[in-house]
Amino acid sequence: MKYTVSNIFFIFVFIAGCESWKPRAVGGDDDLMVVASLENRENLQIIISAIFNDTLFTPEAEPAYKIKFIDPQDFADIKNHANVIIGAIGMQESNRGVKLMKKILSRQQYESAVKGNNHLIFARNVFSIEQNYLIINGPNLEQIMNSVVEQGPWLRKQFDNLLIKRQSKYLFKTARNKDLEKLIMSRYGWQVDIPWGYEVIRDSSEIGLFWIGKELPYRWLVIHWEEGLVFSDSLSVREYAFEFPHKYLEGIQYTNYKFQINPEEFEHWAAWKVRGLWEHKQEAQGGPFISYLFYDEKTDRSYFIHCMIFYPNKDKYLLLRQVDMVAHTFRIRK
Repeated sequence: MKYTVSNIFFIFVFIAGCESWKPRAVGGDDDLMVVASLENRENLQIIISAIFNDTLFTPEAEPAYKIKFIDPQDFADIKNHANVIIGAIGMQESNRGVKLMKKILSRQQYESAVKGNNHLIFARNVFSIEQNYLIINGPNLEQIMNSVVEQGPWLRKQFDNLLIKRQSKYLFKTARNKDLEKLIMSRYGWQVDIPWGYEVIRDSSEIGLFWIGKELPYRWLVIHWEEGLVFSDSLSVREYAFEFPHKYLEGIQYTNYKFQINPEEFEHWAAWKVRGLWEHKQEAQGGPFISYLFYDEKTDRSYFIHCMIFYPNKDKYLLLRQVDMVAHTFRIRK
């Protein structure tokens, strides 16, 4: 049965309380299905880009989430996707997005959006399990952007959390190399969750280096450790990071293009996050990387965790985030 716009609001209210009846959300975890009329799409692009304001340079700019616009009359076709955004700006009766908004919102909600300041409405699991719904509605672009400044970071975190949850099931729930995980813990006193298909490329206790990877597309995770504290400030972090591939990743070097160093929490450690591009000195290879440098007081060790991929002429952001998720399972023996 294909639902029409006229009965969508009834479905919205009825299904919202029936969790056990809902299917699992479908679609790409990094796809944003944006339901909007043609006349509002340019401004909604500005609003959504401000919320999801993260770009990976590969070296081409690649957004964290891909926006896919859908006509309001086709809303029922995508209502079960993981990330659904419904947007309308203004109160023109001829605007299909406005008509849809009046169908899915109560009169009080609609009035609070176009006449008040309730311009961003977020909900989970409306039609499916593991689903985000965001409603963007207001009289003009300026007022909605004021709400984005305040609520945007929180909204972005909700979408990131769902992506990590869904991708973690894909990476870790089906199969893991637990024998290798236990072996690493017994040898080195730390561990990561290793998805099935990753193989050991290099394992050296002498230099404190453990390197695993997966082919087609190429994904690599390198964990390096040294005794003591090896950095003191952002300048020493930069020097350490640029020296790392020369010492341990033969033929690979970091480039200065879009190179970034920022303080960031890595699990429970205060860390430095390093982002940028890597390239091979002899071969036509390169791509984005993310690395973390931090010090663990209990073991008196500095750890450098390096994630990189090689996937020419293809989208890379989600792949790099997958490797980054593996990196974030890092833990040290209690």
